[in-house]
Amino acid sequence: MSCGTKTLKVSSFVLDFLCCVLAALTIAACSYALIAFSHSMAIRVPCILGIVLGALLFFSTIFGCIAALKESIRMTWIYAVVMLALIFGQITVIFAQPINFELLANETIYDAWQGQLYHQGSMSFYEIKYHCCGKTGPKDYPDSGLRVPQSCYFNQNATVSTDLYTEGCDKKLAAAYIKGTRYERISDWSVVGVEILTVIFAGLLAITLQNAQRRRLYR
Repeated sequence: MSCGTKTLKVSSFVLDFLCCVLAALTIAACSYALIAFSHSMAIRVPCILGIVLGALLFFSTIFGCIAALKESIRMTWIYAVVMLALIFGQITVIFAQPINFELLANETIYDAWQGQLYHQGSMSFYEIKYHCCGKTGPKDYPDSGLRVPQSCYFNQNATVSTDLYTEGCDKKLAAAYIKGTRYERISDWSVVGVEILTVIFAGLLAITLQNAQRRRLYR
């Protein structure tokens, strides 16, 4: 085996392994999101699709690792075709079914506010962390027959009226979650980029193995 073929084989195997790790991380992240936000419709479809594509990628890359180790031309070409199909599928999901973080924020605060109405304290976590008050503002409390809690004040000090947070938690949480859109895009396209490199190296390996096989036939 030539040095070039060895390099392609090792590079292809490393990229396959990296894709396998990324697939496992994708499955784990989507599964966690489904559990953490079990009542949210905003993430259900994107996360289910993410788990399905992640599982397909995971098993495909195992196949790719075997193909590279065995130096099988047919298996390598099959793997390259399957990876191309997965890439197109992921790109479709990225554009057609992104996570709606604004809707996720609204659903989260709505559920917390409903809990606040019946159990008290459900909103305190968000009010303290995001410096907000109520669902849409501090007036939500008196309008619902409740006292404005200390969590609506800076340092939870209700004695200073000017320390009252005036913005609702739905807007604050939506602004924080929207930042997640950027991180989601970066992670999604990073995975696609690694997959494209994997397909390129798999194709180059298959071509190199085919050329080596032809040369042996004419010796």
